[in-house]
Amino acid sequence: MSRANSPFSIRGVIEGFYGVYYTAAERNDLIRFLGRHDFNFYLYGPKNDRQHRMRWREPYPDYIMDEFEETVSIAREAGIRFCYSIGSGVTMSYASDEDFAAVTAKFLAFYERGVRDFSITLDDIASEFKHAADRSRYTTFAEAHADVTNRVYQWLLGLDPSCTLNLCPTDYHGSAPFSAYVLELGEKLNPDIDLFYTGPEICSPEITLEQVSAFAEAVRRKPILWDNYPVNDLDMKSELHLGPIRGRDAQLPESVRGILVNVMNQAEASKLSLLTWADYMHDPGEYSPEVSWRSALLDLGGASAEELQLFASHSLKSCLGEEESSRLRELAEAAMERLRGGTGTDEEAVRELEEYVTRLDEACYHLKNRMRNTALRNNLLPWIEVLEHYHWMTKRALQVREAMDSGESFEGPLRMMKESREEILRHPKRMGGESLLEIAEYVLELAVLKEQELSPTAG
Repeated sequence: MSRANSPFSIRGVIEGFYGVYYTAAERNDLIRFLGRHDFNFYLYGPKNDRQHRMRWREPYPDYIMDEFEETVSIAREAGIRFCYSIGSGVTMSYASDEDFAAVTAKFLAFYERGVRDFSITLDDIASEFKHAADRSRYTTFAEAHADVTNRVYQWLLGLDPSCTLNLCPTDYHGSAPFSAYVLELGEKLNPDIDLFYTGPEICSPEITLEQVSAFAEAVRRKPILWDNYPVNDLDMKSELHLGPIRGRDAQLPESVRGILVNVMNQAEASKLSLLTWADYMHDPGEYSPEVSWRSALLDLGGASAEELQLFASHSLKSCLGEEESSRLRELAEAAMERLRGGTGTDEEAVRELEEYVTRLDEACYHLKNRMRNTALRNNLLPWIEVLEHYHWMTKRALQVREAMDSGESFEGPLRMMKESREEILRHPKRMGGESLLEIAEYVLELAVLKEQELSPTAG
């Protein structure tokens, strides 16, 4: 889909998360997708690529470099600039000629495979010198970062004037007044080198023109916004961020060079929010999250869009602060009121809850077994399993309560309810069904009391 005339000159993706990074096939597919939706930049920098970060001095194996060369060619065909990033700051001596040579050797290897855009990422490192040579040569951390980055940039220009370089600084988020590091870096860094900014927070609920303009003034250039939505690594790895982008000022083009979106570890599922990002970057003034999201669900889910929307509505928890599972929460609260009130209260509330969780179960079954987008199915599967456990836990809990009211045996459904509850509690992923746990806990308390009442030793 063509979205020409975007006010953002740079519109791209960062593969910059911690954890398992993309296969070459996943990356190539995502790049082709980006090309179809008017993105134009892809920054490669997954933190767990050892030759990118922890063992950055090591060259890649030849067969991996062959894969990169194929990716660069695919990116070129798709209209995407492929940018290689090196995360050298974890161990680098900025004053070392050997380390400088190691950086340029890594960049040269990618230049020879067709790369012309490069990045140095100095984020998530300690703001202190590790080497005596650095303490002797530099007065401040910012001075060291500006010096080595400027020297690398001059080397790149000598190699090919078409080369570009961008930098993720160690202080990459915050609000005015900014740190002395940020101010000095902005002063000493070559003005043609782009700088990244993630907004007032690492994962920012909102980013305003005022905030970005203040950072731009501090660093003496328009930054590239490194946006950490929908990324879901580290403490967020139990979450799946499937909602649309929200909270981004329509006037951001006035003070940013562009936006790079840090995606999830799940490449196919990331496309859902990326489609909404594409709409925002095409026309931020007219962007509607709800309209864009519905269109994205249809684009990615096809004939399964309805089931995908129902599932995704329970996977909205993120830095954006969007409410998830609102309908389920309402139904669960109403059902709890009924259950606590006994047989004299409204039975309709319990029936509505049971019908809703059955709909969820049917949607999960469809996505798991009938959705044609199998790559998306595979990304969603761990979270589908959690939602299925919620369904069965709730269904058995209601059966236990009904059996108690009628004086029938409830041992079977109680055992199965406990099993589902335990599956939820030990599962590494989470979905927005926590309101249902309260029902299970309440029924469990009732069961304990009932069992004590029926015990031969009771009284």
